[in-house]
Amino acid sequence: MSDKTRPGGPTHMPPPVPADARRDSAPIPLVRRTNSVTTTAPGPMPSDRPATGDPASGSLIGNTQQRLDLASAALRLRDEQVSARVVYFNPEQQTNAELDAITQQVIDDLRAIQDVRQSQRPELPVSSADYEIDLIAVLRRSLEQVLDARRGSFLRLKLELLSRRFTTLFFEFALGHHAGPSELAARLVTTPEQALYTAVLRNQQRVRDDLRALRYEREELHDIALERLSRWERELQSAYLSQRAPELGRLLPIVIEVFTEFFQEGFRANLGEFCWAVVRESAVARSGDSIQGMPRIGPRFFLRFREAFEKHFLEDLVLNVQDPLVARLNASEVRLRPETLAFVADPRVFSTACAVMCDAFYDHLHSEGLLDLPQQWRQAAREA
Repeated sequence: MSDKTRPGGPTHMPPPVPADARRDSAPIPLVRRTNSVTTTAPGPMPSDRPATGDPASGSLIGNTQQRLDLASAALRLRDEQVSARVVYFNPEQQTNAELDAITQQVIDDLRAIQDVRQSQRPELPVSSADYEIDLIAVLRRSLEQVLDARRGSFLRLKLELLSRRFTTLFFEFALGHHAGPSELAARLVTTPEQALYTAVLRNQQRVRDDLRALRYEREELHDIALERLSRWERELQSAYLSQRAPELGRLLPIVIEVFTEFFQEGFRANLGEFCWAVVRESAVARSGDSIQGMPRIGPRFFLRFREAFEKHFLEDLVLNVQDPLVARLNASEVRLRPETLAFVADPRVFSTACAVMCDAFYDHLHSEGLLDLPQQWRQAAREA
């Protein structure tokens, strides 16, 4: 453990307030545009969020079942994000006739090439059990290589991206972008800025409705009033987030340190069992696809593979980072607000980690020739 990440080491500068928190748009709701489809960020999920425990008692999430529930909630969020980003077309859906003809010609050409290659290759009988064993071994070896500490650039770059995503997520969480009225009302107010911002947030639409209902001498007065209200809201946001930034500066290095150790040690050491569970549960070995004798997961089986891969990934992540997080927080004597502890146990934290890491794993497996990604997935990844 380096001095840069060791609790009690050199002081970390708090991260800057993200641009998302300083935009001219109203604080809530967050609306994200994915190509031609506009999607609203997932709302509060009080029933999906497991009750957080007391760090002093040794757990942020009380028991194994609650941790599995947290992993399931994170997986549902991940599926929502993927559904908003990737559109899978029904094979029977009506499309452009000219485009269909071109697509069919490409498919026919590829099949002809594959037929030639198959005819030139001697047929070797391979049992389904042997194929499954080979697929598990190749998948494990490929993931072990990419997580090897000697190839540190992969994990380092992904953890840097995670750090930025967590920073944005933390400030969204602090601003109540995903919180319901009851959750906002239950938060303990510790500063005047937080009190003002929360009051404005809860009455935001009512104030705008009142402004719209007034009689104005000139129409532009309404626009000026709205602009000044938005400016005041942004000033309250910035003031409140500036107070929360130092707390994030103490929390984030600990979180990233625990995640780093999980990927380099715990997850990598358990890849054999992980790959076995993913291949068996997804049944991708039944496809029998291969390239030059090497097992391959074709695009028709990618959805099954992704579902099993991310389910087991999230379960491993949640089950194995909670206790180290508690231990580091206790050892560092970092005092955190209750809502900050709730953030550490929020499903969005883990769905974000799943999105960053699993997408990177899929890209690596694709580059290795082990995973053939669907065209829609690759196109959405390029446009993301």
